[in-house]
Amino acid sequence: MDGFIKSSIVRRGDVTCPIAMAATVLSDQWTVIVLRDIAFFNQRTFGAILENNNEKIPRPTLANRLKRLCDIGLLAARSDAKHAQRKVYSLTERALGLLPVMVGMGNWTLSQEDMKAPETEFLRALSGPESQAMKKFIDKLRITHAVN
Repeated sequence: MDGFIKSSIVRRGDVTCPIAMAATVLSDQWTVIVLRDIAFFNQRTFGAILENNNEKIPRPTLANRLKRLCDIGLLAARSDAKHAQRKVYSLTERALGLLPVMVGMGNWTLSQEDMKAPETEFLRALSGPESQAMKKFIDKLRITHAVN
């Protein structure tokens, strides 16, 4: 993350706690949802995310989040060879490191009686301390999302 981007993230106040810094980076629901759609559902273009997003993210919000995620180094964008105006988004190493945290967030929600969400199969498969399935999943994404 370059100095400008890092300083713009921390400019919101005196962020000295690592948890507070993570909360600043993952500052809204759309950031995590966009990362989820790219990582777990392989929706890697603007149109694919927009069309397949259950939460109905507004078009301008999606555009802003994709730009911000690229700016802070969680995503990389490249032009699609098949369509000049389309970008394909890839997870960076930084984003791959968030995937176990996101699975943990989902599992925490499932464990709360008053927040029961429908269980999602991929959460169960990728859960557990030092999950081998999670390691394999991240290794696979590392290959399919390789930034050249």
